[in-house]
Amino acid sequence: MTGDDKIPAGFHLVDAAPGFDVHMGNIYIKQVGEKKVLGFRVQDYHLNKAGTCHGGVLTYLADMQLVAVQDQISSNNFHFPTKNLDIDFIAPVPRGAWLEIEADLVRETKGTLYSHAVMKVDDRIVVRTTACYHISK
Repeated sequence: MTGDDKIPAGFHLVDAAPGFDVHMGNIYIKQVGEKKVLGFRVQDYHLNKAGTCHGGVLTYLADMQLVAVQDQISSNNFHFPTKNLDIDFIAPVPRGAWLEIEADLVRETKGTLYSHAVMKVDDRIVVRTTACYHISK
């Protein structure tokens, strides 16, 4: 494992779902107090032509924010289709960066989950996002 590949202490691999998840690379999770934080290492195959993490990769990670708040969700569904995802790209994310995703469950209704998250590199916010997910019956 090179210095760029090193995973910070306390992070554990999240099991990849079959399908698209296996193409993204590893996503990690860590318990921090009452919350869980996701972690992700940007690799060469995540880069755009400018040499920074592609917006599509960051959007995929934004859509994974429910993994960090799953213990707070009362519904016992295992899949919550995305109804809406808003994302603001604030700063570029370079190759090799360790990206952390901090999410909050804002509200749960009978039919919808609402959440928001920030992505940080070295404690600097690089992406912010809000999302709505469908609770199927």
